[in-house]
Amino acid sequence: MKKEKILIFNISTDSEDMALGFAINWINKFSEYYDEIDVVTLNKGNTQLLNENINVYSHEFDNFNKIQKFVVLRKIVKKLIRDNEYKYCLSHMTTALLVVGSTIFRFRSLKSVLWYTHIGPSTIFKKIILRLGVNIADKIVTASDNSFPFKMEKVTTIGHAISYKNFFRDAADVKSKDFLILSRISIIKNIDESIQGFLNSSFGETQSITIVGGPLTKEDEVYENYLKDKYSQYPNIKFVGSIPHKDLSSFIEQFGFHINNTALGSYDKSVLEAMAAGIINFYTNSDYDKNIPSKYEKVLKYNGTIDDLTKKIHSVHELKNKELHEIITFSQNSVKNESLETIHERITKVI
Repeated sequence: MKKEKILIFNISTDSEDMALGFAINWINKFSEYYDEIDVVTLNKGNTQLLNENINVYSHEFDNFNKIQKFVVLRKIVKKLIRDNEYKYCLSHMTTALLVVGSTIFRFRSLKSVLWYTHIGPSTIFKKIILRLGVNIADKIVTASDNSFPFKMEKVTTIGHAISYKNFFRDAADVKSKDFLILSRISIIKNIDESIQGFLNSSFGETQSITIVGGPLTKEDEVYENYLKDKYSQYPNIKFVGSIPHKDLSSFIEQFGFHINNTALGSYDKSVLEAMAAGIINFYTNSDYDKNIPSKYEKVLKYNGTIDDLTKKIHSVHELKNKELHEIITFSQNSVKNESLETIHERITKVI
């Protein structure tokens, strides 16, 4: 009997990666439905948690220019598609690999689906690659109506895919009053404003705020150094860096509140992970409205300014445990719909 196989492209296959380590869970979930999965990844790290029917293909790209990377990746993709018969290709957050394999895809009539949830790249080169990859993909799936940069008929909104079972905790009420920011350290994440809003609030003197995440670019590193220097004299402000995604669920159990100050289009799955863990979220992005009881939206949703965040935190400080529990329960139930358990079904319905 012929084996049923699929091909997966992704950016990083590494359980130690805080931002992209969740891809390990994605790949394992898909491996439950197929005899074998081949993964082509731009970065191969710790893959010990992958199931046995998964093969990972990559290359060390240190000091490679873009053309050299293209040539090496094309050889890998060409050989895999030539030697195997795949049901389809899932490209997870990478359009570059779709571009690499485009002519081979057409020759073998291999269908592809792109998962992409981001407001879009900042450099001209990456924008070109994104546009090329989007045109190559047969279908595109994204997390929210605002998390894909182009309006196209072949785009379908299906929600995120968090490890709900791993993050869920039974939270009868908010046992901790400490705050958390789960985020890449970047100026576009408005971390400085979030810290200031917390410090100015009724929790600022009695509780702590912990920032979990690290920089990706040199610009991010400059911003991180600025933040650490600015708040170096505050013992209740802690920068702990990146935490492996596999360890994240146990780490965030100690917090009661989370702050996310990102624009519409940045539908961060970390917010959903925090909600699953019973952590109450202050937010600016209306994509999260559905995760909050409507009567508490005016309490938790703010306009992105420091003053308004401080006011919202004051408001929550006045809520009773029963009301806090109502928010937590509603949020936890809402993010069940974006669980890893259903991602295969949601994507294959689109193909």
